Amino acid sequence: MFAALVDTVLPTLRSSSIIYSPASRSRSNIQFMDMGITWIRYCITGENKPTIVLNTDPPLTIESYDRTIAELSRYFTVVVFEIPGFGFSLPKRLDFRYDFDFITTILVEFLTRLNLGPYVLSFPCLLGFCAIKIANLHPELVSHMVLNQIPTWQGALEWKKGRDPQGILSTPFLGQIALHFLKEKRCGSWFDLVIAESQTAQKLTEITLQSYKLGACFSLASCFQFYLQEQQPDLEPVKQPSLIIWGECDGSHAHTDKSLTRQLTLDSKEVYIQKAGHSPEVEAPQIFAESAKNLIG
Repeated sequence: MFAALVDTVLPTLRSSSIIYSPASRSRSNIQFMDMGITWIRYCITGENKPTIVLNTDPPLTIESYDRTIAELSRYFTVVVFEIPGFGFSLPKRLDFRYDFDFITTILVEFLTRLNLGPYVLSFPCLLGFCAIKIANLHPELVSHMVLNQIPTWQGALEWKKGRDPQGILSTPFLGQIALHFLKEKRCGSWFDLVIAESQTAQKLTEITLQSYKLGACFSLASCFQFYLQEQQPDLEPVKQPSLIIWGECDGSHAHTDKSLTRQLTLDSKEVYIQKAGHSPEVEAPQIFAESAKNLIG
């Protein structure tokens, strides 16, 4: 776990000032929840409606979700947050960890303290496995699930190999140091690969590069090494009504068997969006919002 300190030390040093930084003022409803060991940066839009909770899919930050929030808030109270260790959810202590159980525990506390449940959870990509675990352990917190761009665990491991074919990011210390210097250079090529429309890819690249300039975290190497390990966590198929969503223009999942996502839930509907890629909630927010609305009836 010592390698994770490369991703933790600098954010920890900055964490005491993050709530006074430009990251606290980019949107009028930005908030920070002090979890003791980390901050969680989030926003809440709307009230007196069913609550849907989304994490921003790194390297995206809340600033990329304006249209998503606007569409979803027609039907939901919307919570969007940044994963601890990513964006401006900065670790506060050096004993912060990136493993699956640790992140899941933090998110359970976050949802409990929000006190807006039961929730529709829409945790895209790798954090979706935490959502499944939360639904398993705390069904009182979760009414419905949106499985957004989530393969099986084995599919995620294969996806990781595609993103890190030489194993650099998966190598302790080397991965953290390499990404520290390369994340800005790799940003544009990542969005070009996974986002369907070039204009959207360019816009997301600009927002992300600006977030890096303001001190956003991107601890993907630590995530690869400590969260997405060969041994799958103990996960049971979700019992809550679920919606499976895939953007079909996601180049990073070109070889993923998307039909296997059905194994993750016992009760699901499916939506495949042809003109969206890795972030259908951002690329096709109207379709995403209407599909989520139809899930809850």
